[in-house]
Amino acid sequence: MRKYLSCVIVGALTMLVSAPVHADGGVSPLSGRPGGEGKPVVMVKLDNTALARPHTGLREADLVYVEEVEWGLTRLAALYNSSFPKVVGPVRSARISDLEILKQFDSPGLVFSGANKTLLGAVAKSNAVSLSPNEMSNYYFRNNKKEVPHNQMLNFGSLVSKAKGLGVVGDVGLVFNNEVPTGGTKTKSFLARWASATVGATWSKAGWGISVDGYVQKDYVTKQPVVASSVIIQFVEQYDSKYGDRFGGKTPLARTIGSGNAVILRNGQRFSGTWSRPTAESGTQYVVNGETFPLPVGQVWVILVNRAKPTSVSFK
Repeated sequence: MRKYLSCVIVGALTMLVSAPVHADGGVSPLSGRPGGEGKPVVMVKLDNTALARPHTGLREADLVYVEEVEWGLTRLAALYNSSFPKVVGPVRSARISDLEILKQFDSPGLVFSGANKTLLGAVAKSNAVSLSPNEMSNYYFRNNKKEVPHNQMLNFGSLVSKAKGLGVVGDVGLVFNNEVPTGGTKTKSFLARWASATVGATWSKAGWGISVDGYVQKDYVTKQPVVASSVIIQFVEQYDSKYGDRFGGKTPLARTIGSGNAVILRNGQRFSGTWSRPTAESGTQYVVNGETFPLPVGQVWVILVNRAKPTSVSFK
């Protein structure tokens, strides 16, 4: 079992809650929030199209990855550890990039709804514990106010409490410190663009308010905004995989094992640096000026961007 991340936490914490089931114990190595040490990590694949939004329970995720999928759209891979909301969704199908992200954990949970036969085989061979409707159908339900297939919801807290075979979360390479660093470039907002989607954020004292396709994101139930404490633009090698959808779209594979450039946003500043994840089992280290860069405690968003298209990201 890997050593747990040692987090330096300075200042008061503001917890964002929406009827979650809180874990006990020390801080989460995914966000620095209390309640994650010694508990499982569960990835939930969330639909990110207009018909699916707004999401339910996204505010409580510790770490959120934005992935490009077929046709220039995006999906969210939300990782939960410090708390497990009562309900999350809408849940959609898994992608091959998810499995590479999850290799750094011991028996993580993977919540998804559907995938093609080839990818289902890859999930079965992976280190992830499948928590799809095939295994846990009693915990899924439809939100009839949204259209199929954009309305698959999950009684998440109950599912996690009953799931078997989940491992314990370990170090993912992140370090947390609420002390505001100096030397960054003042930044009010950023925007990442794909062929058919955008994801951005605007800085305020509350954090980085997330926008998708030009719309500020709020929780479906509470109407509270989705706010990240930090955002990482991670430039990765990306290419079309052997997987795809039934309409002929090719699934991009974003390689999160390796190294490359990164831009880290925190406290209204951006810092240029690098990322490194040398093996599948190791976490990702973000370095600025030769030192591991600390993040503020709270939700972290990682935007995976094709390194061949660096101009698809802009800052103001």
